[in-house]
Amino acid sequence: MANPVAPRPELRAALLAVRGRGARTTEIYRSAVAGFLASNHTVTVEGVAAYIASLRQTRSASTVNLTLSGLRKAFQQAGERLGLSARELAVMRGALAEIPAAKKAPPEVTVITPGEREKLLEALPERVRLVAETLYVTGARVSEILGVRRDQVKTNGAVELRLYGKGGKERAARIPEELYRRILEEFPKGTFLFESYKGQHFTREYISREIGRAVSAHVLRHSRATDLLASTHRIKAVSRLLGHTDEATTLKYYVRDSFSDEELFN
Repeated sequence: MANPVAPRPELRAALLAVRGRGARTTEIYRSAVAGFLASNHTVTVEGVAAYIASLRQTRSASTVNLTLSGLRKAFQQAGERLGLSARELAVMRGALAEIPAAKKAPPEVTVITPGEREKLLEALPERVRLVAETLYVTGARVSEILGVRRDQVKTNGAVELRLYGKGGKERAARIPEELYRRILEEFPKGTFLFESYKGQHFTREYISREIGRAVSAHVLRHSRATDLLASTHRIKAVSRLLGHTDEATTLKYYVRDSFSDEELFN
């Protein structure tokens, strides 16, 4: 099994018999094996590495990595079926593990300009607008803002909200006194800071849908982070504002790695 040029029938059958955790994963893995066997690459670890390298030129990172995962699993299971020794299996697993996965590019982050933000806010109903303004100022997620209770608001000189993010992690966020005053005028009572006329706090789906008639509600979060980074360059502070577990997440999504023509030439 070390260096076959053409796969023996038993090796081919063993590779194609690969199994994943579920039926769908098994199907994907076997499709990956079939594509590899149909290529002109030798059926070896070296052949897998060459095949994966060729896929990088035309396929997405997700496809490449899924194929690599399937081939790793197929060779490991085939080796066990064909009776390789523990040492041979360990060497093969180590060699397969050294084949690098494709790096995924960070997703594009959509933002809106200050002018576009003003037009969005003006077009929203007052109650939804107040939620949207709070989302932008705090850079918080919709669920975090809608979960704020009145007893989680402190007004000692500044208006501070207690937010509970992913994993129940707690952090503080501040909003202007003027915004808080308008919120209290529109939402004078209730358990939650933002509640419907029936005394129930707004659902994430409702607010997202209302804001989403113009842009995604998450765009407000992206825009706030981008605006603050551009004006302050304080990555650590922005990371804390967003509730990221580490600064690497902030860098991944919000720090651009190229210049626009305007930045370069003006």
